[in-house]
Amino acid sequence: MKIVLALLAVIAWQSVALPEKIVLFRHAEKMTGNNPHLTDKGVKRAKKLAVMLAPYKPTSLFSTRYYRTQQTITPLAEHTKLTVLPYNPRELPAFAETLRSLSGTIVVAGHSNTTPELIALLSGHVTHISETEFDKVFVLTPTKTPNTLHWQLDRLSSN
Repeated sequence: MKIVLALLAVIAWQSVALPEKIVLFRHAEKMTGNNPHLTDKGVKRAKKLAVMLAPYKPTSLFSTRYYRTQQTITPLAEHTKLTVLPYNPRELPAFAETLRSLSGTIVVAGHSNTTPELIALLSGHVTHISETEFDKVFVLTPTKTPNTLHWQLDRLSSN
């Protein structure tokens, strides 16, 4: 009986849906102000990100409601014909749980403080984005063994 229960537990664990990849990045270069738009350089970076991330074949796009994150992910949304779904940057633990329950390749546009926090919540990896860095792109890939889930973290550059 114990062997049957153990086998059922392993089968259940392996059948849990997980994203194929979660791609996270900070918004592109922004102007100053309370809810700033992107600079010309930021608009160029957003277009570059769309080209860079299109081969990942995203299935879900997420962004905060700030202009800078929306404008950064919009070229990718236009390319993929996907709707950008909003998330609340003040509710990252709940958002991390939502992301873990999805399938496919998920792309998340965030901020210099929320992106590293979300990566830590999802994977335990510690990352940092300074206030002057706009080129870091992080790719989390889950790998499962019978009783363990690990997240591989790769860092790319949009330069």
